Amino acid sequence: MAEPIVTALTTAMDASAKIASSPGPMAFADRLFGFKLSEWIAQGEVVRQQINDEYKDAREKGLGMQYATAIREKTNVLNTLSKVASHIKEGFEREIDLEEDVFWNLLDHAKAISDEDVQELIARIIAGEYNQKGAYSMSALQILKSLGKNELEVLEKVASLLLNNSQLPENLFRAGNENYRELLQNIEVSYNDFLTLQSLGLFYAKSATSVIPNPTDLLFKVSYFGRELVYKSSDENKKDISVPGYYELTKVGGQIVQHLNPQPNEYYFNWIIENYTVPRYQIVR
Repeated sequence: MAEPIVTALTTAMDASAKIASSPGPMAFADRLFGFKLSEWIAQGEVVRQQINDEYKDAREKGLGMQYATAIREKTNVLNTLSKVASHIKEGFEREIDLEEDVFWNLLDHAKAISDEDVQELIARIIAGEYNQKGAYSMSALQILKSLGKNELEVLEKVASLLLNNSQLPENLFRAGNENYRELLQNIEVSYNDFLTLQSLGLFYAKSATSVIPNPTDLLFKVSYFGRELVYKSSDENKKDISVPGYYELTKVGGQIVQHLNPQPNEYYFNWIIENYTVPRYQIVR
């Protein structure tokens, strides 16, 4: 009877072999592990038994942990690659150069990821780098390595609070705001959560603001998940728009958020209507 960890690997190999129509992921596995998945399928139970025997032999020699780690790493990468195929451009194929450090380091990072949700994120990013060389940087890779399932869940929650797809209102976590505690309880995000995301390099450390000249009295619009708040000047003499302070996603933060699934929060949207104030402007809809 095969050991559970061996069964996990052979199951992952089966799953990966089903994507033989995607030459890219198949080639990645071949280069990483030194075997061809198509050949493994042809040999079937012989290879399964070989892996199982090697693991048992390693345990008898006191090397079971090392061998198990190697099996787990292969399993993680193969499960991730089985997810990559669906995100590669249809019919697209390109050669991955050995010097493409970001790409190969992304695959190497996948060795340590067992959680399926995080594997899906890594798969989307690997596919993105495959589809467009240079889509991600080494700094993006380093930030990605620091993100576990908990951090990604926090990022997804905070992303549900973004205005204009990338901006978090500066006054969101300011205790003097009306219904501050009730707001935090409802959105299930704390100031410490936000500080964690800042420390990971997903939001810029300093807030930003700007003044937009508006001599023709244009309306000022703020978007939230396809909905708009519209502001009109209430001062005939001063029409410049003083954009309220905000914390903005970094480039890497934005790249990762696009692979998550944040959802709009109605309570927060109503809070924004009451609390997102633009000096000398009034909300009209």
